[in-house]
Amino acid sequence: MQYRDERDALRGRVDSLEEQLAAARKELEEHRDDDRAARVDQIERQMAEARRVLDQLGRELAAVRGRPKRSSAVPLLVTMAGVGLCAMIASYLFARPARETMAIVQQPALPPPAPPPPEPPAPVPEPAQAPPEPAAPASKAPSRTATATWKATVTRATGLPLAAGAACTVEAELASSGDDIRVPALRVLCGGKPIYRSSDPLNGMSMFSSGVEEDSGPEPGTYAYALSYQDKGSRAGERAEVSLDSIRKAGAVWRDSAPGYRVELTLAYQSLPVAGEALLDATRKALRRSARVTESTGPSPVKVGQRCALLVSPLPRGGKCLTRLACAGRMLYGAGTTGVSECTVERDKVVRVHDGNTTPNGGDPAFELDAATGRITVKDEVGGAAWTVGVQLDPSG
Repeated sequence: MQYRDERDALRGRVDSLEEQLAAARKELEEHRDDDRAARVDQIERQMAEARRVLDQLGRELAAVRGRPKRSSAVPLLVTMAGVGLCAMIASYLFARPARETMAIVQQPALPPPAPPPPEPPAPVPEPAQAPPEPAAPASKAPSRTATATWKATVTRATGLPLAAGAACTVEAELASSGDDIRVPALRVLCGGKPIYRSSDPLNGMSMFSSGVEEDSGPEPGTYAYALSYQDKGSRAGERAEVSLDSIRKAGAVWRDSAPGYRVELTLAYQSLPVAGEALLDATRKALRRSARVTESTGPSPVKVGQRCALLVSPLPRGGKCLTRLACAGRMLYGAGTTGVSECTVERDKVVRVHDGNTTPNGGDPAFELDAATGRITVKDEVGGAAWTVGVQLDPSG
């Protein structure tokens, strides 16, 4: 019923337009001129086109009646067509003569919607199968652990009742799977009381880093460790900040939040000997030998005849070794930086070490070791003056 009413309304609009066209013809007869005659002819053509559009809309409405769901496009199209025709007729009757013409665009009939595709039959469930057995977890190398202790003394302290020279200790829990050494926990005690504990709650930020070197101890089956440990950052609460470097034999513990304090330390280079299993696989490949100074030129820091100790430990990354050479209690090579240098290992033995940069270029003197001859050469420059030290390894370590 609603579609019929819409079509009747459109016919009423067309009848009204026909009445307006008749009035325009009468006006033309009373006032004959070429412009009015041209407009009347053009209106007649537009009326014929409008009737054709009306017939087409009637056919579309008839097709729509048979659809299960009404489309909102048809009433909108009918309304737009009626409004457009009225506006067009009025413009030609009352506007000034114009050369432009308005084309009526015929909307193509919409094709009927395609029927919905048939629903596929429900899949037949396959017989239940037993779930596969879970894969065995990947094997992981067992973790090796140790507890290392470094002796330290107070150099200067503020905010705590600690005098210079007071005894302190650094205790670290170490863990390794063979490639490197981690520090899961660390604490610093002075006067028997902790001034830093990594287990204290952190309220703020932490810039953390750590590094540990392993060395054979003075007795078979013992090992000693050098430590670098940083836990710094703006924070409040219980956990203090700490910076330790046993290679440089220095450290500090401080807290900025109340009650604030700062304790500066002198730290032993290596920990007390630790009995047990080596944490690093590379430790068994280390070259440890005693030696003697055989040559000294220029402003050398050592003299001929002084005793030396050499330690060369291969690192997990291939082609690099950690080297330390101490003569007469002075670290001749390995004190300025971490002592990492190029090296060659054959059949689990160090055969050559090379570092061609002097202190101004690399932080350590130049260093050359030939294990086959037992010869070590150390060279450096101090204030523009060059010096050389020759060292000979003992026949046995």
